[in-house]
Amino acid sequence: MIKKIIAGVFLVLLLIGTCGLVYADGKTVVIGLSEEPTDLNPIRSAGNAVFYDVIKVFNGLIKSDNNLEMIGDLASSWEQPDPTTIIFHLRDGVKWHDGTEFTADDVKFTYDLMTSGENVAIFPTSGEYSIISSVDVVDKNTVKFTLKEASVPFMEWLALPILPKHILAGQDLSSTEFWQKPVGTGPYVFDSWNKGEEIIFKANPNYFGDKPKIETVRYIILPDENSRINLLKSGDVQAIKILPKSSKALEGQAGVKIISNPSANWYGINLPYILPQFKDTAVHQAIAYALNKQLMVDTIFAGHAVPAYGPYRKESWVYNPAIEFNQDVEKAKKLLDDAGWKPGKDGIREKEGVKLEFELLYVATSEERKDLAVAVASDLEKIGIRAIPTSKANWDELNQNVFHNNAVIMAFGSPFDPDNNNYQIYHSSYIGNGWNNPAGYNNPEVDRLLEQGRTTSDREERKKIYGQYQKILSEDQPTPQILFSNYVFAVSDKLTGLVPRMGPHGSMGGINGELWWNIEEWDIRS
Repeated sequence: MIKKIIAGVFLVLLLIGTCGLVYADGKTVVIGLSEEPTDLNPIRSAGNAVFYDVIKVFNGLIKSDNNLEMIGDLASSWEQPDPTTIIFHLRDGVKWHDGTEFTADDVKFTYDLMTSGENVAIFPTSGEYSIISSVDVVDKNTVKFTLKEASVPFMEWLALPILPKHILAGQDLSSTEFWQKPVGTGPYVFDSWNKGEEIIFKANPNYFGDKPKIETVRYIILPDENSRINLLKSGDVQAIKILPKSSKALEGQAGVKIISNPSANWYGINLPYILPQFKDTAVHQAIAYALNKQLMVDTIFAGHAVPAYGPYRKESWVYNPAIEFNQDVEKAKKLLDDAGWKPGKDGIREKEGVKLEFELLYVATSEERKDLAVAVASDLEKIGIRAIPTSKANWDELNQNVFHNNAVIMAFGSPFDPDNNNYQIYHSSYIGNGWNNPAGYNNPEVDRLLEQGRTTSDREERKKIYGQYQKILSEDQPTPQILFSNYVFAVSDKLTGLVPRMGPHGSMGGINGELWWNIEEWDIRS
């Protein structure tokens, strides 16, 4: 076993070392990834991030800038003559990487794939596009979207990466090799993929926008964090993502800069109403009051997080500060006492034969979720609730069915429109729909507010709507939020052009949705 480990480390060092002279020329950046993607499907990998960032091979009609405002990408302009019609005017002269002309036909092809109902497994986000009534080609540089109903947040979903019709039309999308070596219109061209070792992209010399300053982007697969840190220290890797508590080991390290990037990613506890322990709102409230959130921020996340009281960070324009509360163990006990949950002989509370005892599941691939499960269990023990931290090996084992039927350390969150994620997690119409609404939460007033929020255009009115929505969630506590994490990166101080911005849920040190969202604007000092 020892020989295998040494051989593996040697292989990684050899891989990096043989390219050392290339890195010194100032044209290559090496990023150490903790996880290797299964494919380069730009739509599957975007998920709940709402195409916060796409693999640099691709472009959408629009994209988000450093302030998360939507700006043109493949579209040079657009207009909305009425609430259900959006007309996009496309850039002229854009080429796919193979030299084929990009046109409105590619846009229609991509969105028709999403609305056909035939590609759910390949494009899990396709359900969100059911609001589209039709996509019509006006001419080769103009495309018109007609929606079934008005939706303020839907504009953000039009950042969907566009796929090449001339390559994918007629292909079996579940087996095509395209996802392994894609062709796009983006600032970088796919070069090669040595599975388990590296993925390489080259600057697109014919890119329609500003040409990338970095000629080669090399993603090295390094699951072991210590290996990533050591290669960063040696200068063989220029950027990595690290666990928050690992940042202390790099403080003061010459040539290394730590970037703690706020995110909209919140951790909480799924308390499904289908279980008898969680049918009582008082139990949800007591659990929320029992949590020592600040201690978890300080210890598990080494200060790279903030306590959460609802689904929005304080930085959000809809945040309602009235929902904040301090840990109050005595109040938690009284809530349970008043609701009839009395301590049994073993100290665990029970009511009508139901004990407040349950497994608290977490996915073993996340060290942070494991630590949170242990901390939550410790806090709940103080009020007479026994939560048993229980690991599931991966997301195949902790699947949708398991998630909906157990207490789970969960995470969600979006930095975009306040509707995003929230409608899917808390609207009753999403009960039983994939990973959505895992608690099985059903509150007609919340449904009404969410429906009103996504169809109201006035910003101040929307703020009132989502403020009231947060207040009700704070009272019901279907999924008590614990904290918002920061994403922590360690980078070479020779890199320039890095622009941190609010991160989404789901960033795990991968190829997109990370600090390297604008890598085409990076440069490196020699």
